[in-house]
Amino acid sequence: MSISNLTRPGALSAEAMSRQLARFPQYGSNCEAPASKFDRDARALWGGPLVPMMADAGAHGRFSRAALSCPPTACTGAIELSRAAASQPWRNPSAIENLVCVEGSVEVAYGPELAETVTLGLWDMVSIPQDVRHQVRNPGASSARLVSILSIAPVGSFKAVFDQAATAAIGESARSELGVSFDAGKGSPVDAATIAGRVTRFATLVPYKKDLNRTGGLPPEATMRLSAGSVFPLIVPEGHIGRSRTAPMYGNQGLYISIAECTAGDDGPPPHAHSDTQESFYVLDGSFEICTGFDNESMVPAGPNDLFAVPNKVMRTFRNTSGKPARLLVIIQGPDRMQDTVSFSRTIGDEFKTRFGEDIIAKYADVRMTFDAEERLGA
Repeated sequence: MSISNLTRPGALSAEAMSRQLARFPQYGSNCEAPASKFDRDARALWGGPLVPMMADAGAHGRFSRAALSCPPTACTGAIELSRAAASQPWRNPSAIENLVCVEGSVEVAYGPELAETVTLGLWDMVSIPQDVRHQVRNPGASSARLVSILSIAPVGSFKAVFDQAATAAIGESARSELGVSFDAGKGSPVDAATIAGRVTRFATLVPYKKDLNRTGGLPPEATMRLSAGSVFPLIVPEGHIGRSRTAPMYGNQGLYISIAECTAGDDGPPPHAHSDTQESFYVLDGSFEICTGFDNESMVPAGPNDLFAVPNKVMRTFRNTSGKPARLLVIIQGPDRMQDTVSFSRTIGDEFKTRFGEDIIAKYADVRMTFDAEERLGA
């Protein structure tokens, strides 16, 4: 994000705010995006329309040419399934596919023979390892929707490989632009225990502030002050040592996914900046105001299924405006070895020193949370 898009250090202009918001259901779709250009072919393969939401400008494949940009470590889109719809089986040779159910319920079959299945309810997620064959099905009586977040290592690609039997229906141009190929392979074997360890159930998630108190000795009332009502980590990079280090599973570098739950309007975090990562908010339910700036100078409203992407080194927060508990899917992306240091205003640091003692600042630095946003952003 260039400095011309900032009203002052740490705040996006109103124009920039509108450009960073992709609204449901079209998400500012580009008719030249492969998923739109070859809609018939995409539906034949994935069981319904694909909707690109966020991708790097140089990304290739099913979610390329999305309206919102992001670091190249991951890309995001939606798979929509009507009643009784099912995809063709596919595998991602070099990408982890994180599938989050955001509407209805979805059955995911997996393995060389698709012999095992896992059912996802609302806001559940399964993280399919690379090269594992899988198929998505909608067994319900109404439509279903998945958010797919593809994660790759630096030399990886977003290519998808389908069964040879699906070849005839797909033209050469569609194959090339959607990034798909076909073969008789069955992919890598995987056991049910491995996949069970890569499923998160929203009903049983644990917010990270409880674990920070348990594992880091940080005062719970301090962490309450710094975070949304509850932040539930889903997946973090292997070796992550930050605030979400007790996430239930690990994945590739450069991607961290969580769910933030706010019960009321003042239940969001204080304004803060991420040093080297983009933070994107997908509204799971309810309504929110997404704000940027040290004093929330800019704001944009967002409703269910809308997506807002906040660049690094921009102060941001969010407020639940729905009058009832509401949730965001939070996608944090950065470089291959992202630090994801989160910086708050020095006034909060001064408050913490007074309340909890001088050593509290060092304890938070250990989990990459600092109180020097003014210095980092030149404000």
